[in-house]
Amino acid sequence: MTQAAAVKVRLRFAKRGDLRLTSHHDVMRCFERLMRRAAIPVAATQGFNPRPKITFALAMGLGIAGLREVVDLELTEPTDPDELLTRLAAASPPGVDWLEARALEPSAPPPRPAWVEYELPIPEGRREGLATALASLLESESRIVTRRRPDRKRDVEFDLRPLLLDARLTEEGTLRARLKASPEGSARPEEVLECLGVRDLLDGGAFLTRTHVELAGRPEPS
Repeated sequence: MTQAAAVKVRLRFAKRGDLRLTSHHDVMRCFERLMRRAAIPVAATQGFNPRPKITFALAMGLGIAGLREVVDLELTEPTDPDELLTRLAAASPPGVDWLEARALEPSAPPPRPAWVEYELPIPEGRREGLATALASLLESESRIVTRRRPDRKRDVEFDLRPLLLDARLTEEGTLRARLKASPEGSARPEEVLECLGVRDLLDGGAFLTRTHVELAGRPEPS
């Protein structure tokens, strides 16, 4: 069903393949060029260095694939969301797949994540040890971890356990974890893997996939 034309649109997209090796900063520049190539009328900020009004819900770490990422566009003229999807799909490089688009009220706030889900395949020989470590982590009330910040003089200690909302190992051997993501606190998926003793899998060629980003206070479609 065709939606009404909109000046603010929320899109879901996937970032797959070799594009997962691109930094978030480079993805932002890629999307800016993509909007120009697709002739999308994106509004720009004011000032000496105007930037397109493209707002991502959440940055993505280098090497992580994403299946349902969120980005908002503010436009200079009403545009049909379905037409927007078609134009973006035709101009996008391999690795970017556009999934859906819907109109927002012009006053809608920027996308704010509430929680995110990640998954990682676990080799058969590591699953028993992971299951034991996972059960221990889920049964604990607290798990203090240290976040190393090269840009700061001191490392940061925080309690990871309240930020891990859910986790399980599937019958197929995939670790799935749901993490809180908010200004009040969030955990990195690599920190969870470190707690579970499988962080080294990333160094061996395995990679994380962010399967979903859930938004807080998600507005109803207009």
